[in-house]
Amino acid sequence: MLFGYHVSTAGGLHKCFAEAEVLGATAIQIFVGSPQMWATPAVSDKEVEKFKTAWKNSPVKKVLVHSAYLPNPSSHKASLRNLSLKKMKDEAKLAYAIQADGYNFHCGSNQEGENEGIANAIITLNRLAELTNDKWPVKLILENDAGAGNRIGDTIEELGAIWKGLKNKKRFGFTLDTCHLFVSGIDVRTKKDISALLAKFDKLIGLKHLEFIHANDALFPLGSKKDRHANIGKGEIGIEGFKNLLHAGKLKHLPFILETPRTGDPKQDLKDIRALKHLAQN
Repeated sequence: MLFGYHVSTAGGLHKCFAEAEVLGATAIQIFVGSPQMWATPAVSDKEVEKFKTAWKNSPVKKVLVHSAYLPNPSSHKASLRNLSLKKMKDEAKLAYAIQADGYNFHCGSNQEGENEGIANAIITLNRLAELTNDKWPVKLILENDAGAGNRIGDTIEELGAIWKGLKNKKRFGFTLDTCHLFVSGIDVRTKKDISALLAKFDKLIGLKHLEFIHANDALFPLGSKKDRHANIGKGEIGIEGFKNLLHAGKLKHLPFILETPRTGDPKQDLKDIRALKHLAQN
């Protein structure tokens, strides 16, 4: 199994592999620019080659690019959807340039309601696929949401409704975040819970389209809608829940990427990845 973290690209995209090695990661997630800015930095051909070379010499097998926090493809505002589309296209282009295994994003929110949000997401994502298909056909990966406010995509049913409307389905995949699942009201602590979740996902979308797992414990209770990640075994999902997830046969081929709280001290931060590896083996 592949395990890893969201790692820093400070000083250049290629720098992420040094941190990944210290953390013992075989799968990583990165930003390709500031997650709080609409502008996407230009990346030179030289930097792209540095990234590819560093990756080639790294134990990392999978790289996932996470979108900035700003895009909202479901918004009730056309101006924000258009701005989001441009930002997502620019980031997807960069993800393709570095040969990442996917470009991961949330579907955003819609103040007018679920149905309009789903419809807008479908339109925006279909257009994103069209704009990137010929030159930059990186896998476009939808992530489930935690469900606060008017968020879109916090249930498997909503993700399934979006999936149904996507035209070029081969361009798309999914990430399931364990904290988001839990706080949105989807229990993942027992084998029965996990089996029910995977059966629903398979029926409405298809498990072959599930590409990554974000492995995060949840600081707040089931159904709380509060997206606060906790270290593995330190939250409401708990050690037994993650053991059950890691031993679910239908998930064993997927990369598990941690977005848990970090201290900056590798000796402390290694605890989460070691916990996952230990649970997977026992």
